[in-house]
Amino acid sequence: MYCSLAACLGVYVAAVWLYENFRTPVLLVLQTLRQLVFRQKLSQRYGQWAVITGASDGIGKGYAHYLAAKGMAFVLVARNAAKLNKVADEIRAKHGVETKVLVADFSKGAEIYPQLEKALVPLDVGILVNNVGVSHDTPMYVDEVPQQTLWDLIHVNVAAATLLCNILAPSMKRRQRGLIINVSSIASVGPSPCMATYAASKAYMTSFSIALRDELRPFGVEVQTVRPSFVHTNMTDFLVTGKEKWSKNMMVRVDNFMAYAGCTIGKVDMTSGHWSHGLQLAGLSLVPEVVRVYIFGLINKKLREQFHVKNNNKKR
Repeated sequence: MYCSLAACLGVYVAAVWLYENFRTPVLLVLQTLRQLVFRQKLSQRYGQWAVITGASDGIGKGYAHYLAAKGMAFVLVARNAAKLNKVADEIRAKHGVETKVLVADFSKGAEIYPQLEKALVPLDVGILVNNVGVSHDTPMYVDEVPQQTLWDLIHVNVAAATLLCNILAPSMKRRQRGLIINVSSIASVGPSPCMATYAASKAYMTSFSIALRDELRPFGVEVQTVRPSFVHTNMTDFLVTGKEKWSKNMMVRVDNFMAYAGCTIGKVDMTSGHWSHGLQLAGLSLVPEVVRVYIFGLINKKLREQFHVKNNNKKR
């Protein structure tokens, strides 16, 4: 009897793991085949405009290039006007699509959203990419992080996506179409000592995104959650300098990331964005949370020590 119960439990656990980790690739194949038969432009399926936050660098810029290549007009949103205009000019010249630039510093909190609402609501926004995010430059204990940095993490990583979904979801629901892409992180699958607030903000993003998907599904609006691992951007640049160059081998370049992540748009509701990141997530899901916390903590504490040694050497 006990052997039968253990066998049933083992089969159940294996089935759950297989569903969680193979659902996305199976759906991706099926939806790709379907789209080969029923060809439709993203602008026809969702709407004319794409709004991309954190669009001046990294993954946000990658999404802008990808969607512009698909013929979508886009609005780039970030805090650095010079960088935004440079990216807009570059993509406009390469792809010939209509572009708009909105300068907004999400770390300012509630004061910036009336301006964004006034500019975005009149547009036929078909795709919203909530990509903007910040972190502290090096792993630190919570009590070591400046309070302003903690507020920035909350305003940028949590509030920005929440408020923009609140602003743009009503018009998507009225039109019965639209796609929201929320960029979370592999950090969302386990609490991370020395990156506690950042990981928690990404856990919020994943939870919020999955719940929002269920809310908007009856209205024909899709929500995709993206949980990448290390992508070489300005935010992760500190990991590939000095003694930390070991981690460069773990990094995926933005263009390689978008080659895979772009293919998942409109096909799956949950993705790591890159096949190698999918393998990492599958591996992490095999171990209990206490082990994930230990692994993340071990890596972050080692990096913290290395940076402390480096800074002390500079002061001498």
